[in-house]
Amino acid sequence: MLSQVTPADEDDQGAHPLAPLGFDQARAEEVRAAGFAAELVARVVRIDRGWATLQGTRKVRRVPLRECPQVVVGDWLVPDGQGVLQRLERRSLLVRRSVSGRDEPQHMAANVDVVVVTWALDTRVGSSRLQDMLALARDSGAVPVLVLSKVDTSDSGDELVDELGDGLDGVEVLTTSTVTGEGLDRLRALTTGRTVVLLGASGAGKSTLTNVLLGDGAQETGEVGRTGEGRHTTTRRELLPLPGGGAIIDTPGIRAATAWDDGEDEEDAPRFPDLDALAEECRFSDCSHVGTPGCALEQAVADGTLGRRRRAEYLAYAEERSAKVEARSAATRQRGRDSNRRQRP
Repeated sequence: MLSQVTPADEDDQGAHPLAPLGFDQARAEEVRAAGFAAELVARVVRIDRGWATLQGTRKVRRVPLRECPQVVVGDWLVPDGQGVLQRLERRSLLVRRSVSGRDEPQHMAANVDVVVVTWALDTRVGSSRLQDMLALARDSGAVPVLVLSKVDTSDSGDELVDELGDGLDGVEVLTTSTVTGEGLDRLRALTTGRTVVLLGASGAGKSTLTNVLLGDGAQETGEVGRTGEGRHTTTRRELLPLPGGGAIIDTPGIRAATAWDDGEDEEDAPRFPDLDALAEECRFSDCSHVGTPGCALEQAVADGTLGRRRRAEYLAYAEERSAKVEARSAATRQRGRDSNRRQRP
């Protein structure tokens, strides 16, 4: 669902039409100093099937990713004198190591003010994933907030906070329940007027919280299975305006949140950026792209927008890198275990 931004009246103290989506005075000065026209600024609100959807001051339009490569949801774009889309400087970037086997960064969202790490208290999944997501949120440059959802189903919140200990490092912790309403007013206060991204595993309640903040049923929700893993109801990243100003990005549930920390420049482009974006639309976050129900790549092959040979190259490259990434992850885990042993009295 795309929500149109209503352009502000010209006499509304000169407010920019995209101010509700985060276009502020600092951005306006940046655009002016670069010699661009502020009225032509647009924000990337969705990426799917090789296309970027841009919210402009007066309309929504779709452009092929080849015209604006290496953009993510949340980026600000403006055309230069030749009409080529230029990306404004990113204030923050949520990025993790690619989970499809390539030793490359996967950019998830840009220009986010607050990263809401969502964790369901009724989950049976180990908390190591939560620690990874908190690290991811900190590294983004945005303000991390930990939301412990479904507090009406479990009283394990205090125990989890104690377990995380110094790993929280000043992160605000908020317990919420969409059944009782606990914590929702504070969540609204933290998100209104800001660009917010919800990060969490499938079944953590991200889409339900998104609906609460949006005030409607914009995002589909699903039941949680017996394993504690939720059904994958969000299949793409999409930026949606909040009623009180600001915007929210609901992300697909993530099963791995390994930080991208090798120091390479963020402009190092993945080999298949369009297929990375397409793979985000798969029904399952761990899709193998071979015979998996709801696979976006298989659908693209079927409708003729993706060649079989190129898909094979994509899968072969992923397999080639998989062993290397796993080896690095194993080494990182071992270093963590060794460090914990040394710190024990």
